[in-house]
Amino acid sequence: MYDHAIYDTRTNAPSYWEATAGHLRAPETPLEADERCDVAIIGGGYTGLSAALHLARDHGIEARVLEAGPIAWGASGRNGGLCVTGATKLSLQQMLRRHGRAATQAYHHDQVAGIELVRQLCADEGVDCDLCGEGHFSVAHKPSRMRELRAEAQALETLFGIRTALYTAEEFAAVGHGGTEQFGALWSEHGCALHPLKFALGLAGAARRHGAHLHGYSRVLDWRREGREHVLQTARGSLRARRVIVATNGYYRDGLAAALDHRCLPVISNIITTRALTDAEIAAQPFHTHAPMSNTRHLLFYYRLLPDRSFLFGARGDVRGTPEAGARMRAWLEWRFREVFPAWRDVEITHFWRGLIALTRDRVPAAGALENDPSVWFGFGYHGNGVNTAPLTGQRLARLVAGVDAPRDVLPRVMHGLPARLPASALRPWLLRGTYLALGLRDRL
Repeated sequence: MYDHAIYDTRTNAPSYWEATAGHLRAPETPLEADERCDVAIIGGGYTGLSAALHLARDHGIEARVLEAGPIAWGASGRNGGLCVTGATKLSLQQMLRRHGRAATQAYHHDQVAGIELVRQLCADEGVDCDLCGEGHFSVAHKPSRMRELRAEAQALETLFGIRTALYTAEEFAAVGHGGTEQFGALWSEHGCALHPLKFALGLAGAARRHGAHLHGYSRVLDWRREGREHVLQTARGSLRARRVIVATNGYYRDGLAAALDHRCLPVISNIITTRALTDAEIAAQPFHTHAPMSNTRHLLFYYRLLPDRSFLFGARGDVRGTPEAGARMRAWLEWRFREVFPAWRDVEITHFWRGLIALTRDRVPAAGALENDPSVWFGFGYHGNGVNTAPLTGQRLARLVAGVDAPRDVLPRVMHGLPARLPASALRPWLLRGTYLALGLRDRL
């Protein structure tokens, strides 16, 4: 769907995370022989790494991960580090109408469980990923959006028992920030922020310690059945397994498995970070918290103050993915950052990078086993909120593959099964253009 540059696995994203991950990257070990294992996992991000870790640690099942690039090359190593609830493009009212109260409650409780799992994994496996911030702020970018936030606060407390707090613009300026697009905010209690690459590499290290094998630079080029075994062919080896988990999210390439083709809409997201802000700069544009934030735009901005006082600012991207389009998106993102936080208009931007998130036609994540082949499992479609949802999905898939649970017992009904198919790849950029135009118009109203 996008220019080949978006899928180039030869180098890592030129991100703040890669620059600050230190020595955590282990040497990559491509698959270079003909191997067998209990469970083959395609995709070395949060879903695949969590599945491998839990299969090995909790169930004693041998797993091997095949990743096309370096481990955590995709969204898991380059996202904004917002560990918050959501993972859907359905509003609360839309989800209630479509899935009912009980299923909606179960889904949101699962979202909270995902955040708690991230914290638990960090504690249990000694993963130091710069956890910071308490809760999550939704910031009204226009005065009229406070009405929506007020209704959301009531629903969160009534339906889910989630503590919230509403702030006027003046109140939020004292605990959050000011700026040109701040007209009040909603705080909800569940959420934190982290260094996403450190978290992913921490999961990878834990998976290895517990016996999983991770193979970077091992793109699956061919997938066939031989009797009861799946055979996954890479450039330098092959892997035979009785069961397969597909955990590629936005980087799935149509043609790998017919049942999974046309199920995922990859969308580009862009991020910039600044150098560390000085005391004078923070005093000029006060910012009082490390909690993650996003605003009420449909084409939202997401942002946070990092532990070293660098600042991260992200937004959705273009529909082409070329380097030239990336340069234009960087210029636009820098311009909008300086509009929203005008006191920082002269602060240097040190890093810009981009990557793919995954949407589905049903606008919720998807997980389960293929109906025509229950030995193949999948989890994808996190809608830009994979930091909490993907590790939990990996854990749940591990339990399902191990036979500990049935899907109805461990997966929220909202996520069950494959989403409806999308148009062919050639039509998706036009679908995305139309969607962006409509959402941009709604943001201006």
